[in-house]
Amino acid sequence: MKRHHMPKLPRTDAAPVLRTDFTDPAGWDRLLRALEMPVTHEEGSEDVCAYDRAVSYVTPVDKEKYRGLGPDLVLAAAPYTGHDLPYDHLYLADAETFASDDLPLLGIDIHLDDEGDEPWPREKPFRIPALHVVGVEINDSIANLFFREFHDTDWSGFDVYVAEPGTAVYEEFRRMDVEQDEGEGEEEAAG
Repeated sequence: MKRHHMPKLPRTDAAPVLRTDFTDPAGWDRLLRALEMPVTHEEGSEDVCAYDRAVSYVTPVDKEKYRGLGPDLVLAAAPYTGHDLPYDHLYLADAETFASDDLPLLGIDIHLDDEGDEPWPREKPFRIPALHVVGVEINDSIANLFFREFHDTDWSGFDVYVAEPGTAVYEEFRRMDVEQDEGEGEEEAAG
């Protein structure tokens, strides 16, 4: 029996989305598209400012070394004390994610309590549909609701509206991406 080595969790500024299942390349592509989709909670909104994308808050990580990684190994790699990661939770894109139309990622709470704080138990891993990740991340980033507080959310009760390709909002996000890529290219050429 092959023993799993203890993988190091990635050093990303944003919460990583680790691909752990490599049997469904089309599923991974669908997930990346979902994370890049501009979404809002305001039906019919054409205001670009009302939309946001999960990729503004999470970092997809497609590395073979995370194949088969499960919650137990993630928690072992991020012990209660001593990890110095810039995020306090992460997501796994596993076989169950790709088996469902709403691509439910497995969210894992790896937070550490600050010294002197009342200890807060970690939540058990829970599923978050890909299009809802941006809402979780926005709330977490402004400390409105912490990641772990979403553990018992019934996602079927939350409507998310997507700016599909061809819509003005989608095209505006695409234009901003192109400008950002061109700006980064100019910085690299100058540096």
